[in-house]
This record gives sequence, C-alpha cells and structure tokens, in this order.
Amino acid sequence: MILKRRFRSIWICILTLTIFLTGCISGEKEDQDKQKEMQKQTNTSTKDETDKKETGQEKTVSGVSIRIEKALKLEHPDQKGKKVLQLQLKATNKTAEERFVDVFEMSVWNQENKKLRIYPGDNLGTQLSPGKSVKGNGYYVIEGKGPFKVQYENTDTKEKQEWIIDKVTDMTAESPKK
Repeated sequence: MILKRRFRSIWICILTLTIFLTGCISGEKEDQDKQKEMQKQTNTSTKDETDKKETGQEKTVSGVSIRIEKALKLEHPDQKGKKVLQLQLKATNKTAEERFVDVFEMSVWNQENKKLRIYPGDNLGTQLSPGKSVKGNGYYVIEGKGPFKVQYENTDTKEKQEWIIDKVTDMTAESPKK
C-alpha cells in the first residue's frame, strides 16, 4: 500500500515536471528533435513499404491521432549489453480542444507479456492545440524479444488503442552492416 502511494506520488511529480518543462520549451523544439534524430541514426536508408506496414498504423485515442512512425533498437547509454527501444511518434489533435499527449500513458510489453520499463530519455509529453501535430519519442528498456505490444491509454477517458510492432530497426553496434 505504501509503495502504491509512493509510486503514485512519484508519477504525479514526474507528470507535473513534464507539464512545467513543456511550457518552458520554445517552438523550436520540433527542429531540435529532428536534429537529435538525425544524429542518433547511423543508418541512412529510407523507410520502405514493409516499415510502413509494421509501424505506420495511425490510431485515434480521445480525438488524438497517434502514429508509431518507426521503432529503433539503440544501445543503453549506461548499462553495457542492455538495449533501449525508441518509438518515433507523431500525434495530431483532431478535436476543437487542447489535448495532452504523453508517453507515460503508453505501455509496451514483450513477446512473453512482460511490461517494459520506461527509459528516462527525452520522452514526448505536451499540450497539443486543436489541429496541431507534434513529433517525439518514447524510450523503453528492452527485456526479452518482440514482437512488442504497445498500448496507449488516455488516463482521463480510459479510451485505449494497441499496436503490434513486429519490425524494429537495429541501430546497435552488433547490427549487421549492409
């Protein structure tokens, strides 16, 4: 019971901090994200049709359209041998009201149905104005193998959607060179 209260308190603090920091970020955030994305990617190949079938499915949760554009496997920066799953997301508010989009409302499970821990990277979390779009990432520590099940649940409306990620592009040092 005490652990639940602590977890809830920590989650509320993180959410509050995320909202505060989002308000402090200027409109140049999307350009900075694009530059970071280009630096992270060492593979210059373009998205092919199989990538679109695997990750490009767009789904709507409480009036917000969410698309997982790409899934990448990255090296864990702190723990040798560990990997991080990066989900590149695009969200569009299709309502007439502001909506909140947050990776902390997203859960990822491996093939054995074990929930992956969120990695504290530059995770997407923002207020989205009507008709506006945003791109961002969600990071998860990989344990086990895919395919990965991704679920986004709006905490206010309890509406949810699920994706299955079969294809993850390996960006680690061990990935076979083309």
